[in-house]
Amino acid sequence: MPVGGAGSRPAPETGQYGAMSSEQSVPSSPPVEPTVARGEAAVGVRLDAVDLPVSARVPRPDAPLPHDRDGLCWRPATLVDLGALHALDGRVASRDHPLHVTSLSSMRQLLEMPGIDLERDSLVADEGDGQLVAWGLSFLWPVRESVVRVSVDGGVDPRRRGLGLGRELLEWQRLRGEQHLSGSDEVLPAVLAGGVEEGAAAHAALMQRQGFAPARWWSTLSRDLTRPVESVRLDDAVRLEEYSTALEEATRLARNEAFVDHWGSQASTPEVWRMLVGAATFRADLSFVAVAEGDDGEEEVVAFVLTTVEPEQWAAHGGRSAHVDYVGVRRAWRGRHLAQSLLATALARQADEGFELCVLDVDSTSPTGAVGLYERAGFTVAGRRAAYLREY
Repeated sequence: MPVGGAGSRPAPETGQYGAMSSEQSVPSSPPVEPTVARGEAAVGVRLDAVDLPVSARVPRPDAPLPHDRDGLCWRPATLVDLGALHALDGRVASRDHPLHVTSLSSMRQLLEMPGIDLERDSLVADEGDGQLVAWGLSFLWPVRESVVRVSVDGGVDPRRRGLGLGRELLEWQRLRGEQHLSGSDEVLPAVLAGGVEEGAAAHAALMQRQGFAPARWWSTLSRDLTRPVESVRLDDAVRLEEYSTALEEATRLARNEAFVDHWGSQASTPEVWRMLVGAATFRADLSFVAVAEGDDGEEEVVAFVLTTVEPEQWAAHGGRSAHVDYVGVRRAWRGRHLAQSLLATALARQADEGFELCVLDVDSTSPTGAVGLYERAGFTVAGRRAAYLREY
């Protein structure tokens, strides 16, 4: 069973949990009184206020590798393992998260995420001749504005399940994660975070035995692009532009402002942001921004829709699909239907380029009414998964 799975995997930002819209300013669910910085405490999860640094709350444990057995050798992963890891993750995905298949380039990005030390933050079970049957990561997110988060990700080959490998792997991930937390002096809530697909009862039980609990649900939505796309008039106060590298920093700043009130979201650094917009899977020609004059008289990006394409996911999606990673609108520009207009533009362009489906992931209880926005644009639910947290 996957440990972490698609719900926690950087894409490449993560810790984020998919595309969300910040178009509307009225919450779609009753407000809650936050106990930490806005964007972390939300309906469906409790993160208590804290008054001690994480290091004072989490003792540093040992994190020994599991014992070798049954012809298997546990060891850290290396970039030499990239092909074998990609193949293993494909076998895991076919059983546990078929809508979220990781491409070879995205797997490389994951292993090269800023701050990951493969020697200390990764683990694989090697059965010899380059064949891997289990893998996992346990790494600390570099941005810690309102929570200190360690992500756990990985999986066990379906043909080697029932041997306790998942239990051994997740126990190591928990201990390695607690080592990360024990070195943090921030006075913030702290969590280990993973993802579980709906219906994956064995995986959910494994996570719960290690102290994780479901905190938030995300939905995978799909839109049939063979159906007509209705255009939405763009506000006259903004100018539509196709994304370009000249807009990289302006779009990153817009993303950080637009997502400040979304659960689980942390600011994206230039280095991490570049991993999305500089990836081979990113499609600038299918991505659009709205540009307008800011308060300082300078032009800024005020809304955006960003798209990636991973052909390795097409079989699971049932056709040539494009994936919308981000839809966002700066707070001062909400209520002008910018998200709807840019999304319609992106969908029309995708259809014109021969794509049959558009897929995205959205917080099911988004405070900005994102699910309703996508339903009105013709999206339907294709699957769901939960974020599982162990809190400290």
